[in-house]
Amino acid sequence: MLLESDVTWKSSVEQKLRVLEDAIQKLNEKSASVDKDSIPVVMAPETTSHTRNNTERTGLVTQQHESGWEVIMDLNRGPGVIPASVVSEIAEAIPGTYIGATRELDLIDRGIISLADAEGYFTFYYGRLDHFLYRVLAEHDSLSSVRKSSALLTAAICVVGALHQPSLQYQACYQHFVHLASSRMFSKKNSHDDVRALCIGAFWLSDISWNLSGTAVRLAGELNLHRCIPKAPHTKRACYLRTRLYYLVYICDHHFSIAYGRPPLTRDFGSITPPTDFLKSEFATGDDVRLVSQIEIWTISTRIFDRFSLDPEAHLSEQLIPQLRRLSIDLDTWRADWPDRFGFNETTGSHPRKEAGLHYYFAKLFLCSHVFRKAPIAEGQPLNFGPDLKEFADMAVHASTSILQAITSDQEIQSFLRELPAYFDTMIAFAFVFLLRVTVKNPANIWMDKADISDTLDKLAAVLEKMTESMHSRHLLTNIAKSMRKLLDRFGYSQNRRYDSATLPSTTGDASILPDVNHQNWVSPTDMMFLEQFDFLNSPDADFNFDPDFWATPHP
Repeated sequence: MLLESDVTWKSSVEQKLRVLEDAIQKLNEKSASVDKDSIPVVMAPETTSHTRNNTERTGLVTQQHESGWEVIMDLNRGPGVIPASVVSEIAEAIPGTYIGATRELDLIDRGIISLADAEGYFTFYYGRLDHFLYRVLAEHDSLSSVRKSSALLTAAICVVGALHQPSLQYQACYQHFVHLASSRMFSKKNSHDDVRALCIGAFWLSDISWNLSGTAVRLAGELNLHRCIPKAPHTKRACYLRTRLYYLVYICDHHFSIAYGRPPLTRDFGSITPPTDFLKSEFATGDDVRLVSQIEIWTISTRIFDRFSLDPEAHLSEQLIPQLRRLSIDLDTWRADWPDRFGFNETTGSHPRKEAGLHYYFAKLFLCSHVFRKAPIAEGQPLNFGPDLKEFADMAVHASTSILQAITSDQEIQSFLRELPAYFDTMIAFAFVFLLRVTVKNPANIWMDKADISDTLDKLAAVLEKMTESMHSRHLLTNIAKSMRKLLDRFGYSQNRRYDSATLPSTTGDASILPDVNHQNWVSPTDMMFLEQFDFLNSPDADFNFDPDFWATPHP
């Protein structure tokens, strides 16, 4: 019958498909309770009855075929190819292929949030937050453009926007984003915008940052983003964008690897093509200067991690002092080379330059805090630093104090602190706990103004408490502020003050030079404990869950 009335049959099928598509669309719009995991699949009529029971909830048709492989040879290539390139998966044997698929349904299609709400989240992210990530959405200037490209990117923008608004829709957006991100584990349909989405989520969603950044690294490798790096400076925009995205993944990976004491998964390739060559491209922008500066400082931090942080239990040997000094000089050189290149930004003001100052002190603290792993002279004796190690111990105290004083004294930093990626919150918490530990544990010969440090710790907690009053309860900084106050109250450092940010002094000088510390008072070796029993380089979690037995010691 089909052969005899081919034209009539085709017309009838096309009409039925249109009716089916319209009906499905209406069902999705009317009911948010419809299974959020189902995706409509358009199948040929002959196969509908046989495959309906095998249709997966993700909208993929499960075919009962085993994966097939074959050895291939491309005559256009020479013998020196990638080994795995000669083994290919047979396309028709790949299970889970789309039939008649269009774009993936996003959280607006599914009725999770309205189009108006999504537009609001996009406007906030695009106009504000994206500037702090070196313009990830450089290729998209509207929500419609993002929706056409990636449902995962749409979800990432909405959940991060809902977190910073703050919005009651955050949890619904979060669950949908996690579901979509999880589906990328075995998907063969990933795109560059999916990688961007994973990075956006990793930078701000602290509870799943490590999972998202690891997935982003894997997808970046599968998409071969690294292959365009040696071609810098780029003459093709597509190649420039691939390299730029790889650099973004590199920074994301290092935010959540080195700070957590885990080896990074990405390489810098600086020995092959210096990152500064990327800036010679005709497509390079001012945001790329900041991007490359981050590649440079994280390359130094990786060397610090490789040399000192692989074994957190190892004591620091004085034979390593020359390497400490070289790495410290590298950080000083970075500070001399980069911050002066960042001018005033119309959207974020002096943020690029002040952010560089914070990054410098974060890295300096990360490096110099290793000296507190020096082995004690004898059991029961406090740490007593020799002249060389004492220099680095003082640097660590100086760096941590400078971080906290910059935040408490500069209203502009306070204005954008809540919008910075979670790495900043983690390092601020690290600097806070480092100073508190040093003042409580009292190394034998470290010069500190304990009264000034105590005041700085209390003032920081007050500033963050004020700042987080209007923030979402799931924001990492909100939990950090509460935990800081609990620690200060517990050890008698709170002065029961509440600071109004409008009354705090502001920094008007060189934005890249953060406040110095005056070491005025000699700290006596009374009530000292061993500092080496603590791992200073493991960032505390949001609740600062330290063993109370370690802290149950009187202090001045």
